[in-house]
Amino acid sequence: MRKATSLNVANFGDLGTVEIQRILQRRQRRKNFMASPPRPLQPPFPNGKCGGTLVTIPPEDTFGIDPILNSILLPPRPIQVWLPPTYDRSKEQRYPVLYCHDGQNAVEDASSWTGSSWRLTGALTRLAERNLLHSVPIVVLLPSADGDLLPGLMKRRHAEYGDTANAVAQAHADFVVQTVKPLVDAKFRTCPKSESTCAIGTSLGGQASLHLLLRHPQIFGGAACLSPAFQPATIASVVTSGSFLNQNSKDILSNKKLYLDNGGDVEEDKVPFFDVMDHLSNQHWWNPGYWWLDTQLQFGMDAMRAALDQVGAQYVYHREPGARHNERAWAQRIYRPLLHLYGKQNYNESQ
Repeated sequence: MRKATSLNVANFGDLGTVEIQRILQRRQRRKNFMASPPRPLQPPFPNGKCGGTLVTIPPEDTFGIDPILNSILLPPRPIQVWLPPTYDRSKEQRYPVLYCHDGQNAVEDASSWTGSSWRLTGALTRLAERNLLHSVPIVVLLPSADGDLLPGLMKRRHAEYGDTANAVAQAHADFVVQTVKPLVDAKFRTCPKSESTCAIGTSLGGQASLHLLLRHPQIFGGAACLSPAFQPATIASVVTSGSFLNQNSKDILSNKKLYLDNGGDVEEDKVPFFDVMDHLSNQHWWNPGYWWLDTQLQFGMDAMRAALDQVGAQYVYHREPGARHNERAWAQRIYRPLLHLYGKQNYNESQ
């Protein structure tokens, strides 16, 4: 049996006392972490990079490739990529990729337009601590566009994340597949196959995520749509999506991972008109909370589920009674879609 080496100054040769103390402290912290039970999976999850790395792809590497198209339909903006904490530990391991709409709202509270993020990477790292994921994905944070496409009539974000009949939304989906994904696959150690490529989004970003799956099923293997704002053409395209590739919809949606959820009024559980927690942000104390919106969008959700049922698609639907339509509410259940897309097994809430 190998004899354990005691941790004392004599083991470190000529290193200075301060450096030795730092090494001993790091070892002790690692030992304490390994001995402690996993941190609670329940929200709130940690904010920020959570041990990972954010890499910025400058706009000239993506949007700048077609300046005429991008100056009109898709204005240039940087794209950030989150690499998991384990990315630099092994040069051989490859990772699935999650394309995230409204990416500025997903990771950092400070960059979110409501002052609260989804805590996406915090949930991923907590799930990984419990060994509940097959693999922690690389996350491509696709920021939504600012400003108006048609001044006073249509915001650029509403066009980019519009329904499947919208030409700008089609251009966005094609841009992600034809420009962003090849660059990400070339620059990082990804698993490029469709079963390892998923999309996630909230509200209209949820619709945009499903659009990617419907328009490019040979590229995307899953989509998660939180409080999605499904519009008529998108719902109809579930039934007629075979027209894109001369396949029927059942074949296109088979073996895909699809997650849907929403909040809103449910019987006795009503969304409160006012929640003081929505207004405690250092960035945006005026956060309206959008208390009415999930209830208003329920009809679109019901119609989408009926369309999916009609073509025999497999999906998971979760209802969060009384939940609001904002980033703070999505952060409370962000672990659910991540488990569906990347989980090893069904999660038991008692874990």
